[in-house]
Amino acid sequence: MVELEINLHLQWRTPFHTTGNRWKWGADKALIRRYDGAYILPATSLKGALREQAERLLRGRIHVCTAPDPGQMCLDSKNLCLVCRVFGNPRRPSPLRFTDVVLPQVPETTQIRAGVAVSRRRRAAVPQRLYFVETTAAGPMEAQAVIQGLFPSQEQAEEAAALVVLAVRMLPALGAGRTRGLGWLEAIEAECTIDDQPLAGTAIERYWNQWLGGGQ
Repeated sequence: MVELEINLHLQWRTPFHTTGNRWKWGADKALIRRYDGAYILPATSLKGALREQAERLLRGRIHVCTAPDPGQMCLDSKNLCLVCRVFGNPRRPSPLRFTDVVLPQVPETTQIRAGVAVSRRRRAAVPQRLYFVETTAAGPMEAQAVIQGLFPSQEQAEEAAALVVLAVRMLPALGAGRTRGLGWLEAIEAECTIDDQPLAGTAIERYWNQWLGGGQ
């Protein structure tokens, strides 16, 4: 078995929000906090965003099943599409483990922002539907995350790294409220190692060329 590790360095350029299940005075939608009080983007949200982006980039180029409907996802665990091999599905767990993205602990780290519900059909504000959302403070913000996994071969680890990095590079935003200007990313940098040895960019680009016909 070989061990893949991907270290992500995330940079947001706009305030961030993802709704939690806690109550906060003055906010209808409060940020998620971890058991130790830290504000986070849950690992499941990071994984889901990267999977969705990978599906969007590959669909129409190579075979990709239709998530998230379990009945439309790969049924044969021995014949999985690329996305299911890397991110898993209800019949086969992903070989990758994602950590929560822990947001920085700084004074005055959050603020309350007002919003108005908008009717998608009418494309107009819904009367008497003012709400308040807790977000991180305005201005740039940086955070870290780690993705790790064990693979039977070097080739499978490289394939997983290439797919994750492709999704990372093309991910525009993380968290909720993108249409309201929340969660937009300045950049995400990914550093990959296999058995503690840096993975060359040429190895990753080889897979991009196979999937996309010229790379990214």
